Amino acid sequence: MEYIYILRPWQWVKNLLILVPIILTKPLSLDNLQNNLIIFISFSLLASGNYILNDIKDLQNDKLHPKKKFRPIASGKIDINNAKIYSFLVISSSLALTYLVESKLIIYYFFYLLFAYFYTNYFKYIFLINSFSISTFFLIRLLIGGAVSNIKISIYLAMYIFFTSFFIATLKKNAILNTQGIKKSEYLALLKKENLTISTDSLSVISLLLSNVTLIIWSLNNLTEMTETKFAIMIVFLVFYFLFTLLLHTNSKKGELEDFVLGIIQDRNLVLLLIVLLVSFYYVYFN
Repeated sequence: MEYIYILRPWQWVKNLLILVPIILTKPLSLDNLQNNLIIFISFSLLASGNYILNDIKDLQNDKLHPKKKFRPIASGKIDINNAKIYSFLVISSSLALTYLVESKLIIYYFFYLLFAYFYTNYFKYIFLINSFSISTFFLIRLLIGGAVSNIKISIYLAMYIFFTSFFIATLKKNAILNTQGIKKSEYLALLKKENLTISTDSLSVISLLLSNVTLIIWSLNNLTEMTETKFAIMIVFLVFYFLFTLLLHTNSKKGELEDFVLGIIQDRNLVLLLIVLLVSFYYVYFN
C-alpha cells in the first residue's frame, strides 16, 4: 500500500490537462482519445516517479513537517535506496510506454524531468521564479495534449492555464504560510521573506484577474454563435467559477490547501461547485 501511496495517484487529476485539447475538438475523435488516455497514464507515471525523487530530496524537511512526516519515505516505511530503485522503474516504464505509443513525445518527457530537477534544486528557492515554474509544469501538460493529438493550442487557452496555475501556486504558498506546526523549512523561510516583499494575497488577486480575463476572451473567440440560453449559462459558469476560486482562496488562508488536489477532494462545497462548472461548460460548449 505504501508503494501506491508514494505515487500520489490523487495528483493524477492535474494530468487531465493532457486530455483538454482533444476534448475541446469538434467532432471528438475516439481513436485519438484512446492515444490520449494512454499518454495520460504514461505521463502520470512520469510525474509520480518525479514525486518520489522530490520526497527523497525533501526528506529532512518532511520529517519536521506536521503532515508530511507521515509520508512513506519520511516515516521510514520505505527505505531510500528502495525508493530510488522504485522511482527509476516507474520513470523507465513511463518512457517505454510513451516511446511505443507516441515516440515524438519523448522530448517533452525529458524536458519535464530536466525542468523538474532545476525546480527542485534551484527554481523553488528563487523569488517569483518558483510560481512561474509551477505554471510551466501545467503548460507542459497542455502542450503534450496538443502534440499527441496534432492540435494547435490557442494562445488564450495557454494563457488561461498559465495564469490559473500561477493563481494555484500563490494559494499553495498561502496555505504553507498558514500551516501550523512547521518546525523548520528552508522553503517556508523563503515564503515568509517573499510575503514581506509582495503579499501572496496581491499575487493571487492579480493572477486570478488575468485568468478570468483570458477565460472570457477564449470563450468569446470559441463561442461566437451563442444563443441567449447559452450566454446565460456562460454567465452562470463565470459566477460559479468566481465562487469556486474565492472558496479556494479562503481555504488557503486556513492552511488547508497545501496539497491542492486533496484540499479540493476533501471539501464538499468545492466538489459541488466543480461539478456545476463542468456541467455548465459542457452544455455551453458542446450543445
